[in-house]
Amino acid sequence: MGKTGKIIVAIAACCIAGAFVVAFALHQAGRGPDKEEAGTGIVKHFTDENFQLEVVEASKSRPILVDFYTDWCLPCKMLDPILAEVAKELEGRAVIGKVNMERNLVARRFGVSRIPHIFVIRDGEVKTQWLGVLTKEDIVKILKQFGA
Repeated sequence: MGKTGKIIVAIAACCIAGAFVVAFALHQAGRGPDKEEAGTGIVKHFTDENFQLEVVEASKSRPILVDFYTDWCLPCKMLDPILAEVAKELEGRAVIGKVNMERNLVARRFGVSRIPHIFVIRDGEVKTQWLGVLTKEDIVKILKQFGA
């Protein structure tokens, strides 16, 4: 195969790979956390409108874990099933929720600039926070420190 043929094959391979990436992105967008978990009620979705009531006020009776995320963040997606497991295990003792920081300005209030950024709020105050993905066991241990 000549030089021109190799170039054509390389371009075709790049186009095919690009098509797979676009198809995967579209597939993921169709099953994002808002669509997957919203119906289960296990992991809540906090917004600018409900944050005061469902986080700040609710934190007076039990700890609230708030995960600031975006749809395109890979570590955030890795955290989703872990948070769902924590929510099931601590149901009734803690509230696990998420805030899409691209759609809600409440992230500015907390100075969130990197994600995933997780806060534990109790009695209306931030008790602890961390960046990145932790294990289910570590998250449960943290929440139990604050009354879960």
